[in-house]
Amino acid sequence: MPEVQIASTGFFSPADEGVAFTNIKYSEKPDLKTQIQIRWGDPNYMDVYKLKILAGRNVAESDKFKEIIINETYLKLLDFKKPEDAIGKELVFNGNRLPIVGVMQDFHDQSVRSKISPLVFMGNNGEFFHIRLQPQGTEGGVWKSAIAKIQKAFYDTYPDGTFEYQFFDEKIAKLYEQETRTASLLTWATGLAIFISCLGLLGLVMYTINTRTKEIGIRKILGASVGNIVGVLSTDFMKLVLIAFLIAAPLAWWAMYKWLEDFAYRTPLSWWVFVLSGAAMLLIALLTLSVQTIKAAITNPVKSLRTE
Repeated sequence: MPEVQIASTGFFSPADEGVAFTNIKYSEKPDLKTQIQIRWGDPNYMDVYKLKILAGRNVAESDKFKEIIINETYLKLLDFKKPEDAIGKELVFNGNRLPIVGVMQDFHDQSVRSKISPLVFMGNNGEFFHIRLQPQGTEGGVWKSAIAKIQKAFYDTYPDGTFEYQFFDEKIAKLYEQETRTASLLTWATGLAIFISCLGLLGLVMYTINTRTKEIGIRKILGASVGNIVGVLSTDFMKLVLIAFLIAAPLAWWAMYKWLEDFAYRTPLSWWVFVLSGAAMLLIALLTLSVQTIKAAITNPVKSLRTE
């Protein structure tokens, strides 16, 4: 099929909700007991997912377990200093001694909440098809055409089978469903909170300006500029916004820190994120204030003082 770049059969994909562990021993470290994740597939499996081999070679074509590739985490666990040192060593699997023919680069087999596990990859056929499709192209019909052809070929071969497929990026996204839902909920909640806060701030500004109308008129008559009056009216409110930020920032930092603790691999909390958030907070407040304060500052003072 011209729409297919490369295809393989094997076990689970590199990152999957399913987890499979096996018992493997290294004869030179008989006391080493740890859970080892396992994957297997034909030689094309490594190419489908572009898994990088750091030393040694790919597994050979086989219909049973004969050779092993280990990841960097397992390499360190076995106390090898360099990937090349592990090539040719033997691991015991189901009573059989299998040679290590390669060392592959670590990859996340689960979400980044979990540390990368020691993992072995063995050469063998599997019950899943792993397919890398050609790029979509400008017209965008390559994948649709490929799936239709694959489905037809599947039912021609397995008339009573059930054809199911899933894109690899969707499988990875499924590992982060909770974070995606939380992010969506927080986006709406934050937007609503900002909108309500701005309405409250605008109402407070309107009330304050109405009670200080005469003061504004007198200041203008005495020579105050529009900028001076806007500054006087805005200063008190900006102080309140700044105090609110100083209260909210430590609480936000603590909440983010506790949330990130759930992840084995996480980004550090940078100070500039809070500075940028504070600046955005002040800017939104200033824009809200400016609607009424500028209007009040440019009003003819005669109108506000004519009743005196």
